[in-house]
Amino acid sequence: MNAVQPNAGQHPFTTLLRDAAAIVDVRAPGEFARGAVFGAVNIPLFSDGERAEIGILYRHLGKAPAVERGLQHVGGRLHRFVAEFERFRGRPLVVYCARGGMRSQAVVSLLASLGFDVRRLEGGYKAYRNYVLAELERTIPPRLVVVHGETGVGKTLLLGRLDNALDLEAAAQHRSSLFGGVNREPRTQQQFEADLLHRLQGLERARPVWVEGESRKVGAVTIPEGLRRAMAAATCVLVTASLETRVTRIVAEYTGAGPAHAGALDPATQAQLEAALRSLRGFFGAARTEQLVAQLQAGDLRPLVRTLLDEHYDPRYRHAMRHYAYALTVSGENLEAAAAELAAFGAALGDAPLPPDASRAAWALGS
Repeated sequence: MNAVQPNAGQHPFTTLLRDAAAIVDVRAPGEFARGAVFGAVNIPLFSDGERAEIGILYRHLGKAPAVERGLQHVGGRLHRFVAEFERFRGRPLVVYCARGGMRSQAVVSLLASLGFDVRRLEGGYKAYRNYVLAELERTIPPRLVVVHGETGVGKTLLLGRLDNALDLEAAAQHRSSLFGGVNREPRTQQQFEADLLHRLQGLERARPVWVEGESRKVGAVTIPEGLRRAMAAATCVLVTASLETRVTRIVAEYTGAGPAHAGALDPATQAQLEAALRSLRGFFGAARTEQLVAQLQAGDLRPLVRTLLDEHYDPRYRHAMRHYAYALTVSGENLEAAAAELAAFGAALGDAPLPPDASRAAWALGS
């Protein structure tokens, strides 16, 4: 049984994320939902209510009564709790709690006594958060190419066709628009940053990295300041497409059908879209907003999307981007052709210069 501890060389969390067969978070479900180590699974030692109760006892009566109450909660279900770990037997296992304290210590000691290959994450989730925040600043790619374009031109679709791309909207689970959270589970800031770091660590940093143009925020989460500054100073390319092509792609996105076969909305999607539309009352006015909602309810999706683009999205986008200069403008009518043109442009940019006294391999790995 060993604890994973920081050292002066490679950060232990980098090795942990790469090598651990399983990472288990034993915090309460509410703690896990706010943010966790990337790839971790939650096997809670206590429920949210139990954790709150134990915390109150600890603060007012001290450690001994809190530990006693914890043992009472766990005792009757200890067999079921341990059984949750059997799927990881024989594989390297890392366990953590909030600060690497009593919960993870107790679980690691128990599992080790039962023959598990288990380690404790020293410092727990708090230490991991500090690691994420520091690494996000350190792993910013030196050569970003930012893809801009009006809503619906296919920027996200193009990123999926480009090698070495960073999808911020996927990391945030939000499309970065008024309707961006529809049929998604938007991530918390902590979840977003953990996912973002994982994506950054998977990129070849010496090569051009593609990323979609975003404002300071993607939905409710904020892009880290260092990355935002790098995006603002990056090479910019513009993707264009006709209004009708953009309408087709947006309708297909929300109906879940291919562009040529865009169908009807399912009830859950329609309810979410209606709520989002009604939030535009301050922009369109109450009467006009209700007309748009009626279009949605009647299934008149193309005219509805066309109105939203013409009167809301496009004017705002053009105003925000009026001072931008683009190194390349590409038609997005044919996404495969656009992706090929962008890839050729990226190849022509070449690799980023190596820092002094650094090998290409080390630079590519972010060392």
